Parts: sequence; C-alpha cells; structure tokens
Amino acid sequence: MREKNTKLLLSCTAFLFLCMLACVVGVASARTIYVPDDYARIQWAVDNATDGDTLIVRDGVFHENIEVDKRLTLRSENGSENCIVQAADPSNDVFHVVADYVNIYGFTIENGRHGISLDHTENCNIANNNISNNDWEGIELWNSSNNVITGNTMTNDGVVIWGDELRHWNTHTIEGNIVNGKPLYYFKNRIGGKVPEDAGQVILANCTGMLVENLNIRNTDVGIEIGFSSQNTIKNNNVSDSEGGICLGYSSNNSIRGNNISNNEGGIGMVSSSNNSITDNSIISNNGIGISLWDSSSNNITGNNVSNNGYGIFLSDSRSNNIIGNNISNNVGGIYLDSSSNNSITGNSISNNDWAVYLWYSSSNNITGNSIISNGEYAISLSYSAISLLYSSNNSITGNNISNNELCGIVLGDSSNSSITNNSISNNWIGIYLDDSSNNSIRGNNISNNGGGIYLEYSSGNVIYLNNFINNTYQVSSSSSTNIWNSTEKITYTYKGNKYENYLGNYWDDYNGSDANGDGIGDIPYIIDENNIDNYPLIEGFENYFVPTPTPSQTFDTGRPENPYPSISGEFVGTIKTNKKIIATKLYTYPCEGTGGHTEHALICNSSWCAYAEWDGYKEDWMNISFNKTVVLMPYETYNITIVTGSYPQIHHTSALKTENGWINCTEFTDANGNKYDDWIPAIKLW
Repeated sequence: MREKNTKLLLSCTAFLFLCMLACVVGVASARTIYVPDDYARIQWAVDNATDGDTLIVRDGVFHENIEVDKRLTLRSENGSENCIVQAADPSNDVFHVVADYVNIYGFTIENGRHGISLDHTENCNIANNNISNNDWEGIELWNSSNNVITGNTMTNDGVVIWGDELRHWNTHTIEGNIVNGKPLYYFKNRIGGKVPEDAGQVILANCTGMLVENLNIRNTDVGIEIGFSSQNTIKNNNVSDSEGGICLGYSSNNSIRGNNISNNEGGIGMVSSSNNSITDNSIISNNGIGISLWDSSSNNITGNNVSNNGYGIFLSDSRSNNIIGNNISNNVGGIYLDSSSNNSITGNSISNNDWAVYLWYSSSNNITGNSIISNGEYAISLSYSAISLLYSSNNSITGNNISNNELCGIVLGDSSNSSITNNSISNNWIGIYLDDSSNNSIRGNNISNNGGGIYLEYSSGNVIYLNNFINNTYQVSSSSSTNIWNSTEKITYTYKGNKYENYLGNYWDDYNGSDANGDGIGDIPYIIDENNIDNYPLIEGFENYFVPTPTPSQTFDTGRPENPYPSISGEFVGTIKTNKKIIATKLYTYPCEGTGGHTEHALICNSSWCAYAEWDGYKEDWMNISFNKTVVLMPYETYNITIVTGSYPQIHHTSALKTENGWINCTEFTDANGNKYDDWIPAIKLW
C-alpha cells in the first residue's frame, strides 16, 4: 500500500513539475521588446522576436519598411502623434503583414506604397493609427479574412479589399474609422437602407437593395467599393481625386447612373460581375481607365460621357456586354477589347482619341453604327489580334462613319472571317488596311477621299465587292496578296429599271471601260495588278444596283425534341440570347401528341421593357398567344423569359439549348406537382 502511495506521489510531483516548467517556458516566450532600447530599428526587433512577443516603439520618427512575418503585437508607447513611421522606400509598404494574429496599434504611418498591407492574413487587429499620404491604399486587405480595422484616421487614404478570395469581404470588422474627416461606412450582410451622405468612403459587402446617393467623396482610395452585392443603386455621387471611383467585385444587377467620376486614377471598374447597368455617368480626366470590365458579362454601358482618360472603355476576358450610345473622346485610347467575345459596340461617338476601337484576341464582336471621327492613329484596329483563327474570327464592322482619322480607318492584322460592310470610310490616310489577314468579306462600303483606298499585305482569299472607290490617291495597293474582287455567285439585281443576273464587282471612279449592253457592268475588267483583277466592274456606284436583301429569319424556334417525354405542365423560368435580331408578336407551344399543350401566359423582359402574352382559351388559333407589344430581341443581349404552360408541352430535356438563331437556357422548371428541374425547356417558337 505504501509502495502504491509513493508511486502516486512521485507521479503527481513529476506532473506538477512539468506544468510549472511549461508555465515558466510560456512566460519566457512572451517577451516585451522596446525600440530603440533593445533594437535600434523596428524591423530588427521583428526579426529577433518570436510568436507572441510585444514590440513597444518609443516616441520618435522611424524611416523603415517593415515586414511582419510572426504573430506579434506592435504598438507605440505614447500614441500616434508621438510615434511616426515613414517609408524608407516609397515604392514598398510601410507595414507589410504576412502572418496571422498581428496587432498594430497607435502609429502615424506615411509615404509608402500602402500604409498597412494585410497579405493572406487572418485575425489581425489594426487600430488607432493615423495613416496618410501613401501612394496606393492606406490599409489593404489582400486575400485576407476576419480582420478587425477600428478607430483609424486616414488622410488621402482609405481601406480597400482586394484579392482572389473576395468572398471573405463580409468577414471583416471595420468600424469607427475616419477618412478625410468623414466616416468610413462599411455595411455587410445588409438588405435595404441608404448610406449616409456624409461618407468619406463606402464599402458594401454582401448587401442587397441599398441606395448610395448624393455623396461627395475625395482623396481616398476607392470611393465606393462593392463586393458580392446585388440590386443596389449608386447614383448622383461625386467621386474625385482618388485611386478609384466606383469598383464592383462579384456583383450583379446593380445600377450605376448619373455619377460624376473625375480626376481619379481609375473611373468605374468591375471584376467578375454581370448584368449591371452603367448609364449616364460623366467619367472625365481619370489617369487610367474610364470604365473597365474584367471577366464580366452581360453588362450595359450606355449613354456615358467618357473623355480625357487614359483608356476610355477597356474589356478583358469579358463577354456579351453592350457598349451603346456613349461619347468617347479625347482619351489615349477609345474602346479596347482584350480576349473578349460577343460584345456589341453600337451607336457610340468616338472622336479625338489616339485610337478609337482596338480588338486583341477577340472574336464575334459587333461594331455597328458608330461615328468614328478625327482619331489619331487607327480608327478601328484588329491588328495583331490573332495567332489562330479562334481568337480573331467573325467580327462584324457594319454601318459606321469612319472619317478624318490620322492614319487608318480599319486595320485587320492576322485576322480572318470578319465582315466589313456598309461603312462610310473617308478622308483617312488609308481606308482599309489588311495585314496577313484572309477570308474576310468587304462589301457595300463607300471608300472615298483617302490617301489609299485599300492596302493589302500578305492577305489573300478576301472577297471584296459592291464597294465604291472614289477620289482616293490610289485605289488599291497589294503586296503578296491575291483576292477576289467580285461576288462569288451570280446575283439578281435591278439596274435602271431592268432586272439582270450576273457577278458584281466594285465601282472605280477611274474606270474607263464601256457598257455596251447596259447591264451596269463594264465590258472590260478593271486591272488592279498582275494578281488582282475586278472582272465585273460597276459603271456606277453600288447604290444604283438594287440587290434584294435576304430576309433574315425573324423567328426564334427551339424545334421539336427527339423525345419530348417526360412532360407535364408547369412554370419555366430562363433566359434567351439570340445571334440575330428577332422580331415577334406571338409565342407558339409545341404540344405533346393528343394534348392541348399550350402556354397559359408568358413574360419576356430586359432591363428597360417587358412584353406579356396571355391565353384566351380554345378559340381559333389557340396554340399561339399574342404579346401586348412587339417583341424585339437584339443580338447577343440577354432576355429573361417566363412561360407558364398548360396541359403537356413538348420538353427539351437539357439545361441549355442551341438553336439556329441563338440560345435558350433553363434556370428552373417547376412542374404542376411542385417538383423542380434545371434541365426542362418547353418547345416553343417566337414569331
């Protein structure tokens, strides 16, 4: 018995000793280090500290860039007015934090790239600092989460949240901070409400339905920053002299309108955002880009004044956006597309820029009906836009007025399968310039009063016909190029009241041939050079030859599925995006055999209009329902569609269906029994 008690006593004594040792070691590891007493520089103190240490910095001015890579507390001894840290190297951060659980309290922090950068950090605490006059952001949160930013005063600085993991936007605590004498308002997980008008900076994280209006924000980082937020309205604000005006990340269906964004580094920017509207803003004299979209789709940029910026509008890896009716002038560059597709650039006034529209590795874009006048170098440029056909195919340049540009009207470089049609191209150095570009179609253009009409270099296989070449210094210059200078098929046309069928070439104002049979086609070819001949030159301008325009299909038809079953009535919600203009007044539903698989009612909407159709019973043509207004679907725009079917419609069992004239996608189909599907699309026809 005594032996057991002795062993128990020894075990307890050993355990107690280990606990005491652990406590002593723990206390020993958490030191307090004084600067400059123990180490003359803050960085030296950090380098010689271990996790859990506290560094107290006495009064003074320190010229350093400090890398914090341990779990430390750094604080001034007597507050920010007495302890000043200025960047020794202004191109680097004053405090660059790469460790979790770092605390930085009570410093004046000045003149770095960032004042404090939290780089992939968690659970840091930044409090009661005076941060001013840093080149970029005052406090940057980069790929970071769950940090606390409180009680800081910032002058000509602010807080910015960046990075690939922006989903952490709403994990931070940002309270009681002042920017240029005004509150920094940080709202997270908020539904509805208005941001107070005395804001010095605004950050919305995971917010819906908020109003940001009538703010006057100056000299901060990003004036209004929005992440993972939708259906917010940002209007009638002034943001100036800041790093950025308005920035959106991973946000959709927001309205940005009537704002004045001026004299910032950048104007309005979007990252991975869709279905937003940027309308009627004044975006002037920003050093960088006026409006920029990165990996963003289906946004509408309309009616903005974008002038005196670096680039006017810049799209990178962005799809199906509409750039319509903007005034884009006096920028270094007008509109720049980088690896972007299916965008529409329509009805813009683009003038007095160094260049107007530039496409780089971009395909299937429409440049239509723009006024492109008096730009410095290139009006529309696709030069160097493709290494392979994938990146430069199927662009359409149609109906533009391209005149008085310093160098070239239209340039294609390493580009193919694009169409240049019905443009007025005049008073440029060169009208159209093709460099190493093939299989393009050039038709119906009025090419006049240029230094050169068309310049072709290493470009063959292009089809060029029904163009007017008038009063150019030289009509064509061709080097190592062989092209087709007439239609590739016979065309039925009307000339001076008579109908003919023949191949059609181009009108050349210096052609001297005759037309013995009066069919409007010259009797002898027009010789361009030894490799290029227009065999069917026109006697008059192409506008005198009435060529029937093929009527485009104006229907959107899913057709009948191979197997329409299973089928049941229900509500379909989805989207439609066409590849051509569709004009329709009715909707037809394909019924399953032996049923009345009609549609009870349907709704088609975009951001500015809705059309509604309702079934009127089994009367006459009962499988067609008529809309209350004509439905006009423009190419590459996204429209929301709701269809409530009756009986048994035929069903395409797929989440996305490609038709001849575009796509229809299923968001959700809820059948009559309440079951939900994401791959049921009713078989319909809009006509």
